[in-house]
Amino acid sequence: MRRLRGGRSTRARPSLTLKRRAGSSQGSRLPRTSVGPGALLPVPPPSIAMSAEDAAAGDASAAAAAQHFEDVEHASKATEELEVGDDEEDEDSGEENAYSSDDESEGGDLEWNIGFVEPLPSDPAERRDAIASMRRQHFPCKVGGKPAWLDPVDVPTAKQLKCLYTREPLDFLMQIYAPVDDEPTAFHRSVFLFVSPHGGDLHRPGAVRAFRSQLPRDNAFYPDEPARVGGPLQELSDAQQARYDARHDRWADRPTDVGALVRAPKTFPERELVVEPETFDDDDAAESASDEDGNGNGSGDGDGDAPLAARVPRAVSDETRKPRDAKTVPAELLGKGSDVSARELRELEKMQDKDQVQLSRFHLRLRRSDPTQVIRYCFEAGADALWPSVTRAPPRDEKTVPPCPRCFAPRAFEFQVLPQIINHLDVDSELASAVDFGTMAVYTCSKSCAPPQTESAAGEDASAAYAEEIVLVHPPLNA
Repeated sequence: MRRLRGGRSTRARPSLTLKRRAGSSQGSRLPRTSVGPGALLPVPPPSIAMSAEDAAAGDASAAAAAQHFEDVEHASKATEELEVGDDEEDEDSGEENAYSSDDESEGGDLEWNIGFVEPLPSDPAERRDAIASMRRQHFPCKVGGKPAWLDPVDVPTAKQLKCLYTREPLDFLMQIYAPVDDEPTAFHRSVFLFVSPHGGDLHRPGAVRAFRSQLPRDNAFYPDEPARVGGPLQELSDAQQARYDARHDRWADRPTDVGALVRAPKTFPERELVVEPETFDDDDAAESASDEDGNGNGSGDGDGDAPLAARVPRAVSDETRKPRDAKTVPAELLGKGSDVSARELRELEKMQDKDQVQLSRFHLRLRRSDPTQVIRYCFEAGADALWPSVTRAPPRDEKTVPPCPRCFAPRAFEFQVLPQIINHLDVDSELASAVDFGTMAVYTCSKSCAPPQTESAAGEDASAAYAEEIVLVHPPLNA
């Protein structure tokens, strides 16, 4: 079983560290579990204090998110009303609605988890502990800094870490820790994501690359018992160190001489990723259930544990239920007054720009759970990315998402990275190199197959310990 580090399992699929944000409205943090059944990693006391720098960054992020959602408010409201179904219309039309619920991309009754960037504490001691907890012996989920390599010896080669579009070295973006309980070779399992230094070209083939690494419980690098935060790192043997040095890792610790500073790769600010189950606002959930009951499609009990397919996002507030004024009624219906029927709205939906409708669904889904989320994770059958458009979303087929070359099992969607993460990367949006994308979806081997037994099996230019997976990238929304 693939597990959430935090005690919650998700049906034989890999899962993330469940750890609530400091000050989260959903409650206190869950304990960080572990690296194995019954083992617990200690968690330092949560702190909601943050530095002035992080507070300013958080304010800027919130302001940017607020402006972003305000820009699509009108489209979202239109979509919310279009969501109100007309069963008789559906039965008569015999035609599938082109703008189906965003739950379709999530496979119905699935457990989704969403991740957030955690600011560093302002207290010096807590800050040191937070930074120390992102070292490799603690199996972190994190954004920025240096890769905390799971296998610290057979790291990816320079050829693997090169952008296939620009031929330049890639920058490290993030990593997630998602172990698999029912695969002995994936007792520890991490997925690493690297991006091109030309941030506006991330949607080009090969400009974003992902690598999966995994280890059994009994391995040469980590003891059975979890490491203590701030405790000593298990050192590499001389032979292991020699093999690692031969890889010429760009992120290796080097003496602080001028040459080392010149060769140092660019790094984004290092922050922890914390993960929570996706939940929806109680009022929205209740209204959604009420709408479904009114349409004959739901039980009307408002149970928050009902399948996602039975909780189609509507989030229609009392204000949006009021008759539209002349400024908000679509031009096609201005002559029909404010009492537009659901049938007329559904007809209008067919005439609207399908990309506008899909963008509305994209933002509505994020807004109903938490608009500051930076990743969405679900490695279950039927799950897929939530794309912000229809016509510009990358196709998913056997050519774009081929089977795993190691075991020939199909690849499956595991997680997507949302553009909100850009707010935490400390990049100048005016630069041509600034990171920019619509969303990134990562597809990995559905069996989490074991690495080859020997390095030679992967070839001289590739790491046997790090299997390359597939990333599909939606272009920037303003491109």
